[in-house]
Amino acid sequence: MTPPPPLPLAARYQRFRDDLFLGLEEPETLPGFDAALSEIELQSLWFSGAFGSEFQLEDGRNVTIQDFGIWNSGPGPDFVETAIRIGKDVHRGAIELDPDARDWERHRHGQNADYNRVILHIYVTAPESARFYTRTEQHTEVPQLRLRPHMLEADARPCSREAAARLGRCALPLRDMEPIRVTSLLESAAQFRLQRKSRRLHALIAAQGREQAVFQSLAQTLGYRFNQRPFAILAQRLPIRQLKGENSAMREALLFGAAGFLEDIRAEQTEGAARQHLRRIWDSWWKRRDACERWLSPQQRLRWKLAPVRPGNHPQRRLGALVALIDQWSAVSAPLMDATRWTLPGWRDTLLHLGHPFWSTHYTLLAEPAPRPIALIGSSRIHEMLANVVYPLLVPERTRLWAEYLELPALLDNQKIRRALQRLFGPDSRTQPKLRLQYEHQGLLQVYEDFCLEDTSACADCPFPERLKSWDTA
Repeated sequence: MTPPPPLPLAARYQRFRDDLFLGLEEPETLPGFDAALSEIELQSLWFSGAFGSEFQLEDGRNVTIQDFGIWNSGPGPDFVETAIRIGKDVHRGAIELDPDARDWERHRHGQNADYNRVILHIYVTAPESARFYTRTEQHTEVPQLRLRPHMLEADARPCSREAAARLGRCALPLRDMEPIRVTSLLESAAQFRLQRKSRRLHALIAAQGREQAVFQSLAQTLGYRFNQRPFAILAQRLPIRQLKGENSAMREALLFGAAGFLEDIRAEQTEGAARQHLRRIWDSWWKRRDACERWLSPQQRLRWKLAPVRPGNHPQRRLGALVALIDQWSAVSAPLMDATRWTLPGWRDTLLHLGHPFWSTHYTLLAEPAPRPIALIGSSRIHEMLANVVYPLLVPERTRLWAEYLELPALLDNQKIRRALQRLFGPDSRTQPKLRLQYEHQGLLQVYEDFCLEDTSACADCPFPERLKSWDTA
């Protein structure tokens, strides 16, 4: 699927941004590319299409991924039922993705008949001193593909650093800029940010289809800051086409079971409604657990961050919200399948009224019931979905929705917004702009990431402050 054409304000901001860094080369390495990212995180990025779909093999031939397949839950290669094209020939089989080329032999895949159907071996690192070959038990050579930093979509690249929370050199020229020019800069940066998210979504659509891309993206927003990747992986392992075919009880059992939340608790630890609910889940989960055993191994089990997380944001409660969302999937997804069917009030109302017999009154599987029902998906989370999924998906397809996006209020700020404001406008709240709209937050974050996070000279060599005078409202 071809991404929509560039949006005009986004193109303007990109020219301004690119001019500042003209001549700078792409870094040879990316922080976290082959170190901080775990094996399953690399697999998740691959499976989502973040590296692309067209590559050159180590032997020089071109390869196109035609079908990313299914994330394997049992023994054998990582992804099954895949299809690739090398030259004019289409090959169907499995794909194995390892952090290191030598893992093929270290894990004895070459002696395992389950790996005879592998048609592509992907890895990140390899020995520089000698060529390493991948061969099956049948002594068939497997084509090799090495993933490199520049292949990864910019929006998917790991970034763990933050600029120091202090006044930057750009604060003075920004404070002196007319409000209309600041607004123009933030609006253009916001549209650029939205377009980048749109391209990322379209890469996911190309890899997995539109419905699955929407499902995975919405699920990821339920992970909040700390658990986005586990939610994305869970949605990849249990795609929406599979979950739609199950009854509600089995959907919940598969999600909570594959998430690993059922491994360490039993009904005997609970009482009342919690005990009844847990027994209901286990009545379904035990029938499928063996088929998901690989995902429960120490190497493949999801790593959830449980602290510091408020009770309302606990991943079990967020997963309960996802269960309720899937139960109403037709109403949730239909406006996102076709931009002409989109209505903001109707979609927001659907999410605000999601309910569940258990999760509307419980924070975790072991928690006491709350005294009154609590919204499964609140207004602030809906706004995150709108900013990160809905409008990046729909605005390029129906550009008049940009005006609707500009009116979205910013319900909450966060530490990153406050840090960016202090860096770019100074610590005095009286001199900081009053950012009351969602696009203003998004634009501020884009400027902060493009300049503050890319500068390693403590502001001394950053070209942004001097070039601000070249920004106008035309």
